[in-house]
Amino acid sequence: MDHRAIPKLNRRLLFYTLFLAYICAGIISVLPGASLLLLAENTHVSLAIAGSSFTLSALGFIIGVLIAGLFSTKLNSKYILIGGIGLMSLAGAITPVTHSFSVLLITQLIKGVGFGLIDVSINTIVTLAFHDTLGETLNNVHSSFGIGSLSGPLLLSLSLQMLNEALWAYLVGAVAGFVVIFLLIRQSVPEIPTQNDKQRQQQPSLFRNVFREPLLWLMALQIALYVGAELGFGNWIVTVLSQSAAISLALAAPAATAFFLGLTIGRLLGGQVLRRGLLSENQLLYISILGGYISGILVAIFPGQIVVSFGASALVGLFYGPLFPGIMAMASRQFVNNIGIVSSVMLVSTGAAAMILPALMGILIPAIGINWVLTLPAFCCLLIIVPLMLANRRQRHSLHLQDEGAIKMEDSASDQPISIHPSK
Repeated sequence: MDHRAIPKLNRRLLFYTLFLAYICAGIISVLPGASLLLLAENTHVSLAIAGSSFTLSALGFIIGVLIAGLFSTKLNSKYILIGGIGLMSLAGAITPVTHSFSVLLITQLIKGVGFGLIDVSINTIVTLAFHDTLGETLNNVHSSFGIGSLSGPLLLSLSLQMLNEALWAYLVGAVAGFVVIFLLIRQSVPEIPTQNDKQRQQQPSLFRNVFREPLLWLMALQIALYVGAELGFGNWIVTVLSQSAAISLALAAPAATAFFLGLTIGRLLGGQVLRRGLLSENQLLYISILGGYISGILVAIFPGQIVVSFGASALVGLFYGPLFPGIMAMASRQFVNNIGIVSSVMLVSTGAAAMILPALMGILIPAIGINWVLTLPAFCCLLIIVPLMLANRRQRHSLHLQDEGAIKMEDSASDQPISIHPSK
């Protein structure tokens, strides 16, 4: 495959286009959680029922991932990305103005499908177009989602304070999406090479071998618990603070910004810590898990204390930050030859977690109180330790077996007699 088909200038434009695409996705993804109270009022349902829209969004994400995986070898990823951006922009424009709960559910399903298409297509495009700087480019592109997630609550707060409408915050994300579509249409993007008959015949056997690997499912469980914790906290923090402290959404919305700001800084700091060798990857993960748990409990205990809640929300994000890239890095190294299959499993597991936890939090509000539902993301974060320890133990066992096998091969080779044949 000839990656040089994309000129340097086009690669730069493509990078900034993908960067803007994830900003759009971040804005539209975070706004329904930040404005959930308004959406519940608009559609005349309780918060617990409105929270079920998160389940539809997560279901849509799984559907989008499966659709993108099905068509990634048949259709250029550029068109999959355009479709995903279009769906998210459409959902973002309809969500704040609908007064029908059924329509709200449909828009959240559409938003989830669009996000699934975007996630898979952007990762595919970056892998194909930026193979020589893959790690650097992936980190930079994914950081833009944090920028969008940071901007969304701020735009919502600004829109409510100045215009008394949430619509304008959503429209910023939708307009950004249409700009991305306009930029993508005329750009050339490399395609995944088609498989020959022999590769297609070997693929089912390859899938079975990977799916039988327990380590894959331990890592999928880790990433599912993490995503459940992140989305559960990010989707509910604004509503919890608004209700517990009896303040407006405009004043509570910056709490989500503090969380996503901490998330972005945490990932940047985590990279520097690993680069300088201050901590090992496992040490950083364990510290992040414990720190995220303690910070999350603090928010649940003091939701009425605005300063404490905002500061603790930033700490939750700071400690959550290194978890996602750390877990994904472990999976990528362990399954480097099957990264496509592993990525699909990971993304589907994140969608399943996103379906369950945010909706469960809404259901439990009447039973345990609106502030104590924030303990669920904290406990999910803490539970990551269990599959992480099991995965590390299995990796050490595999390395030990490999070392023993290598030693036996060396001993066997040294025992072989050396034959010297005279030259003819």
